[in-house]
Amino acid sequence: MRLEGRLALGLDEFMLRLGHLKVLLAVLRKTYGNRATIARHLAENLTKPFEIDAARVQDVGVYLARKKLCVVVRPDGAEIAAHPKARYSHLRVSMGDGDTVRAVTDNRGDAVKIWYQDLALADRRTRSKVGAVTADTREVTNKSGVSHLVDWAVILGIASKRLGLTAVGRALATVCDQIELPSSGSAAINPYVIGSERLVFAWMLFMSDGDVLARLICHLERVEELSKSDACDLAMALASEMREEVARAGTAATVAAAGTVRGFQNDLGLERARRRPSNRPTSTVWHRISSRLESLVDVGFLEKADRLGHPRQFDYCYRPTSALKRASEGLRGSGAPSEWVDARLAETIAPESTEKSGLQDTKRELFDAVRMSVGPTGVHIDSYALVAASLALYRGKVVGLGEARDRLTRLAVERPEIVRLSRGYVGRRAEFASVALRKLEEVGDSVFEV
Repeated sequence: MRLEGRLALGLDEFMLRLGHLKVLLAVLRKTYGNRATIARHLAENLTKPFEIDAARVQDVGVYLARKKLCVVVRPDGAEIAAHPKARYSHLRVSMGDGDTVRAVTDNRGDAVKIWYQDLALADRRTRSKVGAVTADTREVTNKSGVSHLVDWAVILGIASKRLGLTAVGRALATVCDQIELPSSGSAAINPYVIGSERLVFAWMLFMSDGDVLARLICHLERVEELSKSDACDLAMALASEMREEVARAGTAATVAAAGTVRGFQNDLGLERARRRPSNRPTSTVWHRISSRLESLVDVGFLEKADRLGHPRQFDYCYRPTSALKRASEGLRGSGAPSEWVDARLAETIAPESTEKSGLQDTKRELFDAVRMSVGPTGVHIDSYALVAASLALYRGKVVGLGEARDRLTRLAVERPEIVRLSRGYVGRRAEFASVALRKLEEVGDSVFEV
């Protein structure tokens, strides 16, 4: 598989839950440009107190107890003290047999309230329970967890370096709106439950870090269970493997490939580690690989379980899913990660029961995607393809990202009075399209008939 120079640098222990980025997305839609203001608003949203109702006592109680965020009273009456820095040391969780929660109470006699992010992570639908960010709304610095989440949004291309929403960031917002629209006003909406928007997230992950993720997925297919120490060893093995790939290529190795290998080694701290007495992986290695593994959990390529299938949502323990195995098979036969993304990502992300695009009518999704993606400067084609493919996924269909792009390109050739393509700032193919929206709507979705 060809190295393309796609490497995300600086991933850390705060960049674990893609749901954090959905909370940040809501901030970026209203505020942009000022890092301190954005980080403060994000911290306020994550730490907003919510009262616990009876329906959530079980999930919240287990979460607080397992994370040692409060005092735990065992069935025999013995108490387990909270962690010294626990943010809910005033709360008590009374446990029954097994993981049954009898009650959650506040020692001060107040109603039980916890942070918004903890309430969302405690939800039984959330795939992983790790990754909560400790946030101090009074002192937000460049080293705080929320500031690192802003950096993550830039790394993945949700926000520009000037901290404004990018075209792809707006596409993610559009997809999230469409998914949440039927549940408008419902308390069931949880940003940490990743639905059809996982296709947009997966695209962002591969576009920014495809060289590492593609090789990581191919290795993960062969494991039955991955622990924290195994993950660190795997990260170091990946760096060695990529270095050997470039060495075998010799003078034929591209500048992008050599830069990826050198950047990945430096990012893992391997050059510094060689000067130390021990060759054991450092905490830096774990920070870099854990962000990637937890992101793969959120998009459905990994699950938090042991080799027997027992849930391990509170631990750093992973098992490959059927989607990861399909991804690995496709990646091994691809020339480069971006080629696989265009051709196979949508069908790989989709549930196995979903019909393939050749057997279904997706012209409505393509039509809706154009209408939703039109902005002051026209249509950003990659963003349109992401919206179209995500809408199809949400509606139980599959349309590939490359196919969506090709259908728009074909329309521009056949009906130039409706769509015209234009080159952008990067790459060799068209990046934008100008659309005569009124003419498009007059014709309707039949304009995308094959």
